[in-house]
Amino acid sequence: MAKTYSWHPGNSGIAPRWAVPVSLLPDEVISSWLVRAALTQGCDPFVLTGEVWPKWRVWSLDIDRSIPEERLKPLSLISGISPEAFQLATLYPIASRIQLGQLPEKAIWPWILALGARNTKRRSGLQYCPVCLSEDTKPYYRLYWRFAWHTGCELHKCSLLDRCWNCNAPVEPHRLVAESEHEAVCATCKADLRNAIAEPCSTDALFFQLETDQVIRGNHGVYFGRPVSANDWFEVTHFFISLIRRANRSGADSLMSLMKNMNVVLPKELPTIAGAGIELLRVHDRQQIFVAIWRFLLANKDQLKDALKKSGITRQGLCDKDETIPAPLIDLVDALINKPITRTNQAKSCSPGPRPRHEVIRMMDRLKRKLENVRR
Repeated sequence: MAKTYSWHPGNSGIAPRWAVPVSLLPDEVISSWLVRAALTQGCDPFVLTGEVWPKWRVWSLDIDRSIPEERLKPLSLISGISPEAFQLATLYPIASRIQLGQLPEKAIWPWILALGARNTKRRSGLQYCPVCLSEDTKPYYRLYWRFAWHTGCELHKCSLLDRCWNCNAPVEPHRLVAESEHEAVCATCKADLRNAIAEPCSTDALFFQLETDQVIRGNHGVYFGRPVSANDWFEVTHFFISLIRRANRSGADSLMSLMKNMNVVLPKELPTIAGAGIELLRVHDRQQIFVAIWRFLLANKDQLKDALKKSGITRQGLCDKDETIPAPLIDLVDALINKPITRTNQAKSCSPGPRPRHEVIRMMDRLKRKLENVRR
């Protein structure tokens, strides 16, 4: 069992009504606690939540994001754990530091992994370290395994996993049954997730992960050797993610030259999800992107300026027309050449022609996701 914590200390509860009390473990995400509580009481997770919230289909939602205060009162009463402790076990306190203003109720939250929920089934969203689960006295899922910038275990230096090693199904502990011995079990094939082979994690991806954790905790980052707000730091990071994905997709000469000048190795075979979509990508894909953007984040202003100049890239080649330029990069972008837009009056062909390759791949990926949900 974990002795220390990074994001919340857990809670033992006071005067619980259950015959077998279940403590909230350090850094445990609230959905993990609900599953452990159900298995400890000898029932399915659906049964326990049905007793606590009779008219609330909690497992059709992402309960880890946030829980209304009125919903926490009956849970606190039966478990003896304070509503404040449960709130700290949700993603809201972290997500609210990343995005300024109100977080959307249903849309994806920036930098928080999306579950891709359809009724009670999941497409992704929950990661785990098999070594951590093996060392736990009571296996449980950590809050930070829902952070999109986390792709490795800092303790064991291995890559996180987001699928069952045996059947490749998403991690869905809420679909376990009362007979399950613990929650580190695949709900689809019943394989023990602790038996997965831990692969090494990229050092640069771990550096990026640690740096982002520090930005969240301190509410500021460092870029070009100067302090910047957390919001500016995330905007810079998002800008470079978009740049990497555009270079990967288009292969434009100026972009490829820039990547070469920055010693960036582009990711391979990234899925063609519209937009940056970092919250929807698998562990391996995100890890490749973070390794690439770490090169940009390490470079000083003169190094980036020199790389931009040598590549001959224009402002239009560096960023899309409607893309917001992060404040720390404005002067560098403004110094680039603006390529004049030429318009032709050629009549459009009546025949639309074949679809672009990336559109076909995107349609195929969407179909595969639908078929996967149907089979489970």
